[in-house]
Amino acid sequence: MNILMFIVGFLIFLFFIVGQISEVKAETKDEIDYKNYYERHSFERKKNPKYKKGSQSRVKNYNWKKR
Repeated sequence: MNILMFIVGFLIFLFFIVGQISEVKAETKDEIDYKNYYERHSFERKKNPKYKKGSQSRVKNYNWKKR
């Protein structure tokens, strides 16, 4: 019984190692070039113009707490 459990554990370990090796091989083969990523995929965010210079987007209410 001990030998059977050892064999099953060894097979599970062997499948794990083979899977890890195949994953590393597939990852290196499909390696993506991240060099200059932001230069190739740049986008400009469109902002709404402000109505007045220095204006805030919403009115501040400093008296919101009532006693």
